[in-house]
Amino acid sequence: MKRMWKKMAALLMMMAMVLVMGTAAGAETLSVDSNDGNKVTNTTSVSITSVPNDAANLSYSTYQVIYATYDSTSNSFEWYLTDWAKSALVGDSGKLYTTELAALTDIFALTGSDGTGLEGQSQGTSTTEQNTIVNTLAAYIADSTNAVSAIGTIWSTSGTTSSATLAVGAYLVIPSATNMSFLNMLVSVDVSGTTETSASDWTPTSHGAVLKGNKLTIEKTVSDTENGTYGASADTQIGATVYYQVKVNVPKFAANDSEKSFTVVDVANNLKIDSTSVVVTPYDSSDKAGTALTLYNGKTDSDSNALTAGYALNVSTSNNTDTMTVTFTGYYDNVFYNSSAKTYPYEYVIISYEAELLSSAVTYTSNGNDNTATLTYDYDNHTSNTASSKATVYTYALDLTKYGANTSGTTLANASFKIYYYDNSGTAKYLRFIKNTDGSFSVADSTDEADSTVTKYDAVTTTLTGTLTLTGLDDDVDYFIVESVAPSGYSLNTNILNFKIAESSTAAGTIDAVTSYEYAAYTYSGSNTALSSDKTTWTAAKETTTTNSAKLTLSVTDTKIAALPATGSIGIIVFTIAGVAIMILALVLINSGKNKAKKA
Repeated sequence: MKRMWKKMAALLMMMAMVLVMGTAAGAETLSVDSNDGNKVTNTTSVSITSVPNDAANLSYSTYQVIYATYDSTSNSFEWYLTDWAKSALVGDSGKLYTTELAALTDIFALTGSDGTGLEGQSQGTSTTEQNTIVNTLAAYIADSTNAVSAIGTIWSTSGTTSSATLAVGAYLVIPSATNMSFLNMLVSVDVSGTTETSASDWTPTSHGAVLKGNKLTIEKTVSDTENGTYGASADTQIGATVYYQVKVNVPKFAANDSEKSFTVVDVANNLKIDSTSVVVTPYDSSDKAGTALTLYNGKTDSDSNALTAGYALNVSTSNNTDTMTVTFTGYYDNVFYNSSAKTYPYEYVIISYEAELLSSAVTYTSNGNDNTATLTYDYDNHTSNTASSKATVYTYALDLTKYGANTSGTTLANASFKIYYYDNSGTAKYLRFIKNTDGSFSVADSTDEADSTVTKYDAVTTTLTGTLTLTGLDDDVDYFIVESVAPSGYSLNTNILNFKIAESSTAAGTIDAVTSYEYAAYTYSGSNTALSSDKTTWTAAKETTTTNSAKLTLSVTDTKIAALPATGSIGIIVFTIAGVAIMILALVLINSGKNKAKKA
């Protein structure tokens, strides 16, 4: 009787494995060990389809879950859970199943061998699938106290299909790639019939899976205006605000993964991040924005008043570099996965924030003032994987040389200038500067302005060689230069000098052209071109060397004051003698007057 029930149970299992998904891949005649009760080792090819062409370092960790034995007397198969799978799934308490038979039945259905699959799919896993069996098995493997050995490297990929040769049974497959996250899968090899009368009639049949997941991408963009066009680079003035957006694909984690976290680390060189400006907004697959996430307040998910949607934020500063870390952990099941519907409501999040360009900004290097955002995700059975994206902010410099009379004459030291521009309201804004150790001047940022120990300059002065270097200027801005102090012996140049930088259309961060004019008088009207009758062309050019391709050169001249005859010449002696004689004559006349008064 016991043997009969055993055969009936085996028959039920065989019925659960009936294939209705098409012909087998690589089917072959089944031969079995002559010793009853030994494991069936016959194999066939199993396929995983929909493999992305750009999956980097794709690999599959594979673990056998079910194996089969063959009873030649009854001409039937018997199916069993491997020891580790039985420990993970079956037990008296805290386990999914109380009997091995119940677990086997559900696993066979999950592999698709009953023709319906899960969530209405004909095979493999679906985009909405989060199967408890699969995730429980994966979680058991992830537990370091459970020593579960994976099958060796058995998968090979060609195009969009990965294949492996597997023996009769069922297998947990955990895919991994350095730029993608995937759902766990079950594949199986069963046999194709239930009424065969001899071993030679049985053939192994494979049930593969569809690889499901999403690419881990991050896109960093920047704009010099809040509602402007965002791109890979922007140009701005030191002290001005730039606006960033970081678009991050949300990874699809398995429901039973113990970690389920992803982190964005944004490193901003020569930029000060405004942590109060950070906004994190989720978006669905149709690019529709959801409710902005709430900043995590330090509570855990177990707190009765814990946040249901949030993120952790930290901004640190070191050596003119701000590092912003945005961590999504502990919120995943509340925000990014709907456990009841088994769906992912959001495809990506956008982290937006503002930053100020600091006076330490470089004028031009191959990297400019870069801001690199890196996405890191980590979950069970997978190594930490990353993706990164960079946005760059450029600023420009001015080399000014002061000449006497003409640009081929002597250069003049100690000439002072003020620089201003007009804001959107038409108000003149004078720049303030700090002096660098090399003698150049940088536009002061807000930190410089607030620091009472830092000397700020309202006017900048030429060096002993008559030169002046300014850094931290913007493109597409009309700047005006006025001379405030002339060198000794020279008259003040009262003309107003104007220049505007145009960025190159082909090489970000370099100057394409400079427009410059000299005005005898200037009245702001919102556009310099309206004053064409009052302006003359002023000598200005971009520097052509590679290292200074973000710097322009200007020349300013002063007129020498008509000078007195030189010291020690005959002319000055004559004037001196005449002056002394006049003073002596005056004294004689005064004394003569006094003597006459006494006599009288």
